[in-house]
Amino acid sequence: MTRLKEFLRRSIPADPHLWIALVAASVIILMELLHWVELLHLTIPSTGVLTVIMIFIVMLVTDRLKEGDQVRENAEKLGRIAHSIFDKRMALRTRPLVQEEYDYLWGGYTGNYYVYNPAYKVDENIGEGRIVDILIRRYQDPLFVKAQYLFLTADVAGQNELKTFRRLMTGVYGKYPEVINKIQVKEMKNKTATSAPEMYLGERRGERVGVLELKGPTLDQQHGTSHYYLLINDEEVIKHYLFDHFQPAWEDATCAKVEDLWISRTV
Repeated sequence: MTRLKEFLRRSIPADPHLWIALVAASVIILMELLHWVELLHLTIPSTGVLTVIMIFIVMLVTDRLKEGDQVRENAEKLGRIAHSIFDKRMALRTRPLVQEEYDYLWGGYTGNYYVYNPAYKVDENIGEGRIVDILIRRYQDPLFVKAQYLFLTADVAGQNELKTFRRLMTGVYGKYPEVINKIQVKEMKNKTATSAPEMYLGERRGERVGVLELKGPTLDQQHGTSHYYLLINDEEVIKHYLFDHFQPAWEDATCAKVEDLWISRTV
């Protein structure tokens, strides 16, 4: 009984003409049945019945037209809100503290993978052994094609990141030697790592993914110590960073191939 009262309380104000039509139709049907079993001798004129039916049809159609206008208006409002807030698909992620958070940002990449000014302080915090396992899974995936890494080594920070990368790749190479055919590494010795943010662009589960470091406002911020990363799934944004930023830097005349990347693999 309580549910019935609640249903009537909500539905009758929302659609009063429908309920009036149902009540009127029920009365007409009841009167016809009583007349048919000869319990009611009052005859309802057919023109009167048709008139009542037409009146309620007009009211119902009017309600639906008003409802349609309201639905369209609400849809337009929601569309404007969606375009203003979610025009580009992005998510803000905090600095990874555990392996699951690290894997959320940098795990599962396939296809081609492009990295500009990478940092590995987060990797050191998680544990290099665990990071090596994640990298091995990435490069062993048959869907993974190649990775291009571009380091900025005009300062000590960038040089240290390249050293850490060599150490990680040594661990990967020890368990998966074929990785040597899947990565390319270059460096720009005239640019400092602290002058630019980290940028990771690739593909994951059939869609483009980008991770950008959000650098703080202080000029003396250390490389790789960002508190937040921006996860991007918008293809246009990722293509912008890839074609307008990464590729011109990769093809720049001052960009040199790292020849001795695997020199420490036998250590």
